[in-house]
Parts: sequence; structure tokens; C-alpha cells
Amino acid sequence: MEPQSEVNPKRVAAFFRRSNLGPVCRVQSSSDIESWLASRAYFTLITYLNDVSAEIQGIRNTDFFPISKNIKRLMTIFDQLDSMIATNSPAPLVPGASMDSRSKSYRRWAHVMLRDIYQIVEKAVPSSKCRHVNELGVYLSGSFGSTAKIEYGTGHELSFLFFMCALFKTEILDKEEDLAASALILFDRYLQFVRRLQVTYSVNSSNWHGGYSLDKFQFVPFIWGFAQLCHEAPFSPKKMLDEGTVAKYRGAYMLIDCVGHMATTNIGTFARHSSQLWSLAALSSWTKIHRSLMFMYMEDILMDVDNLNALRFGELMSFEEDKSGRHLGSARMGVKSPLRRQMAEDQDDQDQDQDVTSRSGTPSISRSEQNETARKKAKVEEPSSDCMSNSGLSLGSECSSLSGVNVHLPTWLDDCTATSKNALKISRFCDWVQYLKYSKSIALSQSICSFAKYMFVNNY
Repeated sequence: MEPQSEVNPKRVAAFFRRSNLGPVCRVQSSSDIESWLASRAYFTLITYLNDVSAEIQGIRNTDFFPISKNIKRLMTIFDQLDSMIATNSPAPLVPGASMDSRSKSYRRWAHVMLRDIYQIVEKAVPSSKCRHVNELGVYLSGSFGSTAKIEYGTGHELSFLFFMCALFKTEILDKEEDLAASALILFDRYLQFVRRLQVTYSVNSSNWHGGYSLDKFQFVPFIWGFAQLCHEAPFSPKKMLDEGTVAKYRGAYMLIDCVGHMATTNIGTFARHSSQLWSLAALSSWTKIHRSLMFMYMEDILMDVDNLNALRFGELMSFEEDKSGRHLGSARMGVKSPLRRQMAEDQDDQDQDQDVTSRSGTPSISRSEQNETARKKAKVEEPSSDCMSNSGLSLGSECSSLSGVNVHLPTWLDDCTATSKNALKISRFCDWVQYLKYSKSIALSQSICSFAKYMFVNNY
């Protein structure tokens, strides 16, 4: 008989806890709030909100920022959920009729969603991360409202934030590459979808703030919407509720999109249905408004038991106490974000490349392309003749040895007229200078000096 190996009871218990228990509700009374504020999930959430706020300053929804393939795959989740609404659409609402038909349609949609959501998530994440599908599916399924009361509120929005934080914790999304896109692309797509749910099934609001809040359903879009405007805003806060501002910037800023949606779905003025937002329009500083909203969110939303009692905590968003010793700070607002700075540099490079190309008629190598190549794959620089094979400097058979560096000069220059020859020299010389501007090769630097000397010797 083979000897039986010893079994560690703690490891067995941990395995079954991780495999079978899944995310559970932990905040049931006000006595649990203190544990929630000290939990790892709370620290992860606040850090994510601050990081996104700092990253998207000065960034418009229409700007060209990095969008990874994982973000695009996650976007397909909402395409499939949209198709479920189409197959479970309610009957047309007749004046005076009850809302039972819409409630039944919403529950029917939710039943189909809960049946298929885990398979949908599994297809949207890399195969190497499939062990997290259960927890991700719980966070996502809890972000579309309550089927018992047919309502939606900031607690369900918080569940989707848990979903996005978990995507970064599992490294499905990369913090350096996907931080801005997670808010301006993925969260914005979620926002459009839940608005369709609210309108299609006449979902009620579960927020108790009413007209004294920003919106009946959402809060986070306003935090990130004001963050976008903290740097180089094209208008002042007092104009954010104007119809002209909404018409011009609704597609560019998350805040203005929220204002436009509220204007079309609410009756009356903003002073009546959203007095808090109307009051914020009287302030003069976008950064102060953002700081106030962040404080309000932490005090009113994240410490409200009614918002937290249905929120589930798992392995990725843990309710365990954070013992890292870190302190929660605030986002640095009112400055140009690293992403905005990188986008500005890339735009300058493109403008400079286009200017050089228009003068030389020869495609050039941009700095952003070279930086991207160097970051992904480090390699030894190739000879200058290979890099500049389209410049004409590597063609021909005549060779002039100047400064100890060989510079190949094209023989077909002799067949051109003096004017054409000078024009070609200018064109190739500009192209050479553009390339060497971003090159660190000493040999290439010597080559350009040699070429300039050649032109001077030949009375150019």
C-alpha cells in the first residue's frame, strides 16, 4: 500500500473558500462601515478614482488616446446585452396603463442576463484569466439594477466600479495603457447602456437624495466629467448648463453628455430637478468642484449603508483590512496629465513630420514610432544605408571618404541640370537631417558632417 500524503487542513479550507463561496455581501449595518473604510477594496477603489481623474485632465472623448484590444473585447459585452433588450422589449406604454408589463419585461431581461453573463465575460477576457470569471461576473451582473424593486442607483454603479478595479487587479487591463480608456470608453459604454435600461423599462431611482443630488441615477460620471475640464477647459463652469454648450461639446466631455441627458429626461429647470448641479455652476474653479464632488462621494455614497448592503466582496476586491500602511491621498488636479503631454508631443511630431515631408517629398520617421519600437523591442541600430534606403544617399557607385566615413553619392545626379541637382540635394539633405534628429548614432552624425562638407566643396 502506498503511504498517504499529509493534507494541510488550512490549504484545503482556503481552496474551498476560493472555489465555492464566491463574492458575498459584507456591509449589513452601520457597524460595518468602519471595516469597509479600512478594507483593501476601499483603498483600491479610491486610488482608481483618483488615478483616472488625474489621467484624463484635458482629454476629450473624441481625442486619439490608446485603446487596447482587451478594451475592445470588453466592449462586446454590452453589444450582447443590447441584443437581449431587443428580444425582451416591453409593450408600448399606453397612458393610464399600469407598469406591470415593463416590470415583467425587465425581470425577463434580467433572467436572460444572469443566465448568460458568465459565458459572455469568459469570451471577453483572455483565456489565461478565466479563473476570475466567476468574481467578475458577480460584479458585472450586480451593476444593472435590482429586479426585486425595479430600481437602479449609485450602489449598482459602484458594483461596476468594482468590476473595472478587478480588471486591473487581474492585469486584464494595464494601468499605463488602459487607465484613460477604461473611463472614457468602457465606463462611458456602460453609462449609455444603463440609460437605455432606465428609459426602456422605466426603472426607478434608488437614490434618496432626489433633487438635491446631481442626478437621480449616477454620480461617478460627474466626478470624471469635471476632471476632464480641470485643464484647458474651453468654457467656464457657469456655461456648462447652457444649451449652446451642450450642443457643441456633448460628444467631447462626459459632464456635458450627462447634462444633455438630464435636460431631455427631466421636466423643469436644473434648479428644480438637480439643484446641486445648478449650484455648482456658480463656482469659478473646475478643480474646486472636482474636489468637492470627490469629498461628497466619499461621505454620502460610500458611507451609506443602503448603497452598500447589496455590494459583494470577493478575492480581488477584498473586505479584509488593508495592512500596507499606505495613506489615501487626493488626485493632483489643474495640471497637464502625462497622457495629455504625450499626446501633445505626438501631435507636434506629426506636424513636424508633415512639414518636412511636404518640403522634401519623402516619407520620414516620426519620433513616436521610433519610441514605440524601442520600447517594445530593443535592438542594435542598423546601418544608416538600410534606414535611409529611400533617401538616395545609399545609391550609386561613387564613394568619397571624408572624415573617415564613407558617404555614397548617387551617380544619377550628374545627369540632371544644375537647378534640378540643387533641388535634389536640398530634398535629400532635409530628409537626412530629419532622420538624424532622432538618431543617437555617432557614425550618422559624422556622415551628415561629411555630406555637408561635400556640398560646400562642390560650391553648393
